[in-house]
Amino acid sequence: MKQLAATILLGLVLLTAPQANAGWIDWTSTTTGTMDVGGTSVGVSLTGNPNSFVNGDYYYNNASTGGTSVSGTYGGMAPADFIQVVAAGSYTLTFDQMVDDLYMSLISVGQPNYNVTYGFNDAFTVESYGANYWGYGGYSVTGNDFTGNEFNGILHFAGSFSSISFTVGPLENWHGFNFASYSGTDVSEPASALLLILGLFGIFGRRILNRR
Repeated sequence: MKQLAATILLGLVLLTAPQANAGWIDWTSTTTGTMDVGGTSVGVSLTGNPNSFVNGDYYYNNASTGGTSVSGTYGGMAPADFIQVVAAGSYTLTFDQMVDDLYMSLISVGQPNYNVTYGFNDAFTVESYGANYWGYGGYSVTGNDFTGNEFNGILHFAGSFSSISFTVGPLENWHGFNFASYSGTDVSEPASALLLILGLFGIFGRRILNRR
């Protein structure tokens, strides 16, 4: 029974968790980057007033976030790079071709007793959240407005997009964001289902043989 429970749990994790093949934007400046979506390179441009861009996964993949574990702050999606924001302002990301299922990684949005709000034109859900170097404070959602109080995690925007716009404010020391388009649903979910089915057949088959 323990083997059965473990196999079911593994299958469910693989079925429900993003499979870490989301194409996070690789920023080459504060205004331009590229996104690898299922092997297709998508050009990205950003308008607004960012402070800087930061390469790598230093703020995502560390002991405080749980690294790349599916139970960690970033739900196993392994973000990298981000745009660093200080001042309040408006932002628009434009993609040179349509992309599906946008995910947004957020780092240190707000501070204890000091909220920062992202106001979107599109609906979203909160996919994951948790600690980073500065802990975790929480969040609230009102309509399409997301307010962080030392928030780290992932937001999900379902649908197809040629651009996405949002406002940010008020001024803070700094916080960061990045976007990805997840293209692995058609591949990863059937593969996970097959793994689950094969595992169950294997366990029940062995139990039957052991009874003979």
